[in-house]
Amino acid sequence: MKKIFLTILAFPGISSPMTAQVGIGLASPNTNAMLEVSSTNKGILLPRLALTATNNPSPLSAHVAGMTVYNTATNTSVAANPVYPGEYYNDGTQWQRKSALSEKTMLSGGTIGGDALTTTTLDVPAATTGGSITATTLATISFTLSKPSLVEFNSNISAIFTNSGIAPGATGAGITDNAVKFCNVYYSFTAAPAGIPINNAFGISSISYINSFTTFITTGNFYLVPRSTLTLPAGNYTITVNGAGASGTALRITFGSGNRDAINIRATPSK
Repeated sequence: MKKIFLTILAFPGISSPMTAQVGIGLASPNTNAMLEVSSTNKGILLPRLALTATNNPSPLSAHVAGMTVYNTATNTSVAANPVYPGEYYNDGTQWQRKSALSEKTMLSGGTIGGDALTTTTLDVPAATTGGSITATTLATISFTLSKPSLVEFNSNISAIFTNSGIAPGATGAGITDNAVKFCNVYYSFTAAPAGIPINNAFGISSISYINSFTTFITTGNFYLVPRSTLTLPAGNYTITVNGAGASGTALRITFGSGNRDAINIRATPSK
């Protein structure tokens, strides 16, 4: 009996499936937690290791759902699956990076007050059925993404319709032809990394307008709201905001004459 008792004392640290919750820094850990750590001046330090790509478990031997680490490496050799320093968790098939609020960047706009557009006029000629749309560039914005990102494009663009060649507010500027006037505002890239289409319209916002009054009301603006969210790779970009119009009769569309024009572009790292 004496020998058995001494053997038990020699291994007091052996755990068993019946071991209760573990508390570090406190006597009574939460009953719903297997481990609870309490401190007023210290934190938990995650394992620090160098990942190679989001689709590669290395230096682990396999993807393990729930695994959390702090990655110390920047590795862009696998273009579609780069990794950057920061906290990552594994969803069982790949590493997912946790983005900090400070990493969300306003590439354009995001300020209170001001007006994003100067006035731009577009004279739209009369078009036959199926005729082409006349377009003009309202603004050009360049930006750089240092990491693959989810990029949100949100704008508010004013437009006024008048007779062709007559400025908004001019006497006799009323449109009385009862013809439908079509107008839209959209984005397009003029420069982007390989694989991103150039000069393709996206985020299109459209309105159609008919005026049969003898006097045009000049105090109001129509507002178009082009919006889009794209997942884009790291690189340099130039984007244009474009205004376009078409009608069976000639007209003038004046963009940017309102005082609430805005062009907001925000990026959130996705890798």
